[in-house]
Amino acid sequence: MSFEIEIISQKGVEFNGDVDSVTLPGKDGYITILKNHASLVTTLKSGKLITRSSKEKEKTIEITGGFSEIKNNKLIVLID
Repeated sequence: MSFEIEIISQKGVEFNGDVDSVTLPGKDGYITILKNHASLVTTLKSGKLITRSSKEKEKTIEITGGFSEIKNNKLIVLID
């Protein structure tokens, strides 16, 4: 079961596609997002953003912070 994610940096769109799960370095600890997650807006701290999909192998992006919003099975991540 997948959902849409868009990762945007100052350089532009870093990733856009469907994933099965995403793990984010939230302010108070790591958060894993799955399909049908409750709506949530959160700040992000330095750490690893990990996307997992049955179609592609796991992708890891080191981030220094940012913001994320999940709503209606679409996750938007703004990273520094």
